[in-house]
Amino acid sequence: GVAGNDSICYLNFPSDGNQYTNISFSEEDANEDYFNYFDEKNLSVWIGFEPVNADVSTLISLALDRYSNHPCIAGISVDVEWYKWPTHDTGKQISDVEAEQWYNLIASYNATYTLQLKHWIPEKMPPTYREGIYFIDDGQQFESIDHMLEYFTAWGQQFPDNPVGFQIGYPEDQDWWCEYNDPYGDIANAIIADIPNTRGVFWVDFSLTEICPIE
Repeated sequence: GVAGNDSICYLNFPSDGNQYTNISFSEEDANEDYFNYFDEKNLSVWIGFEPVNADVSTLISLALDRYSNHPCIAGISVDVEWYKWPTHDTGKQISDVEAEQWYNLIASYNATYTLQLKHWIPEKMPPTYREGIYFIDDGQQFESIDHMLEYFTAWGQQFPDNPVGFQIGYPEDQDWWCEYNDPYGDIANAIIADIPNTRGVFWVDFSLTEICPIE
């Protein structure tokens, strides 16, 4: 679900027949065919939301009621930058109560699911709650790989007992990552070598065709 400028989270699947505050549905399902393909390829994906002012528990229930039958689903991802952003600069910090409530709801569908919380500022994460959380750093605008590793290493150390992941490949960083023969492999291997609790390195879709051209 993506954020709108009107406080609404726009979902790319149809309604369950009910109306919800600050949630908009699409007429067609844009996910089912992809999830079927991911199931066949034994891939893992998280259903992501930019919730804005929508109730996150409602978003989780809507998505997992519809898609939890797919083996590819590994959990839910909340982009905290967009959580209540109209009234909170760069998003509202997730409270311990919110994190626990969301994770418990997710785990009620499947005990193996994790809750990805995504931001580049550690203080936006829940202060102490850690069960089931997968912390994702989506920082960008770095001067070099060494500059990136400095910030990403601090993120990993901030959450030493949890899995952490990193989004890379932003166009704002292309001036230096384009110089690598294998941008994804070289950067991902450097991150994994420096940050032992890394469990994922994700190349962003904004520049994916730069390293994986579509024929």
